[in-house]
This record gives sequence, structure tokens and C-alpha cells, in this order.
Amino acid sequence: MKKTVWLVLAVLAVTSALLWWLRHQAAGPVPVGILAWRIPGEMTGSSVVNAGVLFPEEHPDSPVAVVAVEGQETPGQSAVSTAAAIEGGIDFFITAYPSSFAVATRHLFQGPEALAIVAASTTPEFTGKDDFIFRVVADAEQEQRAIARHIHAMPGDRLLVVQDDGNAPYTDPAFQTFSAELSALGKWHVVRRKSRISAFRPDELEPVMAGAYDMLYILAGSYQPAIGTVAQLFHHLHPRAPIVLTPWARSRTVLGTAGPALSRIVLPSPYPSRHESRVIDDYYERFQTRFGFAPYSTIIGVRQAVELFNQAFAKGHRTPEQVKEYLLTTPVHRTSLGPVAFDRFGDVKQTFHFLDDLERELQ
Repeated sequence: MKKTVWLVLAVLAVTSALLWWLRHQAAGPVPVGILAWRIPGEMTGSSVVNAGVLFPEEHPDSPVAVVAVEGQETPGQSAVSTAAAIEGGIDFFITAYPSSFAVATRHLFQGPEALAIVAASTTPEFTGKDDFIFRVVADAEQEQRAIARHIHAMPGDRLLVVQDDGNAPYTDPAFQTFSAELSALGKWHVVRRKSRISAFRPDELEPVMAGAYDMLYILAGSYQPAIGTVAQLFHHLHPRAPIVLTPWARSRTVLGTAGPALSRIVLPSPYPSRHESRVIDDYYERFQTRFGFAPYSTIIGVRQAVELFNQAFAKGHRTPEQVKEYLLTTPVHRTSLGPVAFDRFGDVKQTFHFLDDLERELQ
């Protein structure tokens, strides 16, 4: 009898150990690729990758294993490196590409082979599509309607728009939405000038800027430092005129190159000021303490994306199809930097904040 009891106990012990081992194996780390473009001399890619790294460091039991996919300089290169990462066994990605890069990789996330959460690209080409792309930032149409309404409420009636033609999948539909909304509201006369911001030439833009304008809108993103230089040139010619940027200029590098124009800049943002949000300010402080430099605002979306993957994996969802269903069927996802609620296509809506005390924001 005693031998039987001991045998049963031994079998139970072995079975329990086996089940524990199986559960442990099933709950092992899941690789998540971080996709960011590379700008020579800039820290954009480092901000994105480090934002991904910081979460597992702060949560060592997390099932998320961040893998930095080599940053690329052209959209074509980004598609090749992303495809290679998928072929290498990575099923999940966080992308911080500008729209031109993101569009080049879109075909890789149409089926259940891989799923991406987008933290930067706002191109409307992703909106309303049933694919394996989710986005934690509002699309350009929401963004531009909010900017148009804000400009409409400001004094003046002559607006110069300098549009970056180096990222057309973002700026072309953005301008169409912006100009249609502003025209419907009335009052403003818009003059549009296309220019490649990354190759900014004062001798080309200064004659245009010298006209009679009440405001400048620089329709450019990707955290290009030259945005600040363009703002400074306009400020020199129109020292009292406001200058509106896009949300994708919220970086110390861009704002630092604006010089005296900083006092006239209005910065739209899907995230509140650091001085209005304790959790965002704390996140920026932790990031800067850990990595030694001021990050770009994209790190907010990247952090939310990592937390979404962490929550899905922790609940046992380990395939792109399972994660897609989880993200779509949970009405509101809670993250440390605010809630995320996807519609049935994986898109979100956001409230925009208009920051106009940027000297304080940079402190």
C-alpha cells in the first residue's frame, strides 16, 4: 500500500514538473523587431531602439525580447531588411518608419506571417484596411483637420505652407486634407511651396517667404533638423508671425535649431506637454537618465506598442493571428502612457494638444 502511495506521489511529482516545464517553455521570450530608419548623425534610430530596450530592463520578467533590426537609409532597403527579419523567424514588429518607408514594407504585413504596430507613420494608405498592421498614432487626416481648425482660430488671413516633398506619402495627403478643411472653414488664403527640407536652401525659400504672410506652416516631419532652420529664416523676415509645425518635429534637435523663432512656434502633439502629464515627464526623465540623451517623441508610441505586445504575450497569445484577435477584441488597452483603443481596422483616434511654450518644454 505504501509503495503504491509513493508511486502515485512520484508520478504526480513528475507530471507536475513536466507541466511546469511545458508552461515555462510556452511562456518563453518572444522576439519583437524594432524597425527605425537611419539618419546620418542623428539619434532617431537610437531613440526608438532604446525605448524598446527600456521596457524589458524595467520589467525583467516580460516575455518581450526586443531585437533591433538594422536601420536603413532608403525605403527599398527597409523592405529588404524587414523581409529578412521575417524570414529569420521574427513574427512581431514595432515600426517607427516615416510614411515613405512604412509604405514600402506594407505588403509584408497583409497576412498572418507577421504583425506590426506602427508608432510613427500616419499615411492614410494604412487607414481602414483589414490587415496585420495596427497603429497607435492617429492618421494624417485626423492630424491635419485638427491643425487646420487650430490655425483657423488664430488671427490673420494669409498663410504660407512650406511642404516637404521628400516624404510624399505623408505630406501630399496631409496637405489635401489640411487645405480642404481650412478652405471649408473660410478666412485663410493659402500659398503652398514644395521644397525638399533635407536639402534646404535659403536662397530658394527666402524670396517666397518675403511676401506678406501672417503665419507659416511647415508641413514636414521625420524630426529633420532643417525644420528649425526653415522656421528661423521665416522668423527673421516676420518676427511677430506664428510658425506652426507638425507633431513630427517634437524633438530637442529640431527645436534647438529654431533659435529665436522658438518663441513663435506652435507645436501640435497627440501627447500632452511634459508639464501637464506626470507619467510622460517621468518616462522622458527615466529614458534620459538611462541613455544619456533627450529622446524623440516617437518613444511614447514605441513604449505603448511594447506594452501591448507584453500584455498579449503574457495572456498566451503568441501568433500574429492570436495577437490580432486580442488587440481587436479588447475595447480599451491600458498602458503606462495612456489608453489605446483600436477600431476594427487597428486604427486609433487621438486628441491633439497645441504647445506654444516650447522653451519651457525643453527645460
